[in-house]
Amino acid sequence: MVKRNQMKKIFLSVLFCMVCGMTAFSQGFQLPEGAKDPGEIQILCIGNSFTYVHDSDMMLREIARSQGLDVRIGKFLAGGYTFGRHLENEESRAAVDFGGYDFAFLQDQSANPARYSRDKDKKVLEDLKTLKKNVLAHSPGCEVILERTWTYSGHEAGGFGTPESLDYHLGRGAAKMARKARTGLSPIGDAFNLAMKIWPEGKLLGPDNHHQSLEGAYLKACVNYLLIAGKPFSGSPACCGVDPEVASFLRAVAQATVLGN
Repeated sequence: MVKRNQMKKIFLSVLFCMVCGMTAFSQGFQLPEGAKDPGEIQILCIGNSFTYVHDSDMMLREIARSQGLDVRIGKFLAGGYTFGRHLENEESRAAVDFGGYDFAFLQDQSANPARYSRDKDKKVLEDLKTLKKNVLAHSPGCEVILERTWTYSGHEAGGFGTPESLDYHLGRGAAKMARKARTGLSPIGDAFNLAMKIWPEGKLLGPDNHHQSLEGAYLKACVNYLLIAGKPFSGSPACCGVDPEVASFLRAVAQATVLGN
């Protein structure tokens, strides 16, 4: 007989998957509305639940607007998607083909860069190169940026046994992929590591110890904003529902990671 605690864990796991699935369905595909105005920044987000949980892409837009930058976003986000699956998906291709993007944030399946590092899976790199090529074909001059995501203990650390092993290969794999594909690299995972070192009691991951919490999504958005802006936060940046004191700390972590100050 299944014990009560086991039943509770199963229920919470199923509920979380349902919520994530509904979020993916409602927010997976979006094209920028209307014509791009002078001075507007157009951003493409290609990824999966490591982007759409808690809407880090919308947080990025809100933070940018609070800093005086007009941002438009096109995206395709679907749970568990690799770059290879994005290349095959009609809506993902439509988001890329819309064109006119100034920045493109590309987020692979959470452990794929680590698999590239450990297993030397050439397809992981080739899919990134093809996706970048497709982006630039419709958005010449776009700055294409690969996201280096965070380590986690859930899902048996993505098959890597320990979070430390996963983190090592994530950092190594993402850096090598970005270098070989000649893309930028968003150091999101490095910001997570720094935040957790300074604030060990903080919760950057959700109940499944895999996906980002609200605070984790905010930290990711802050890192990506700084890559776009290239300068420190000023005035009163948007907190996006995060406690203002925590949000201030996370912005400082992002700034130290991206800008070194």
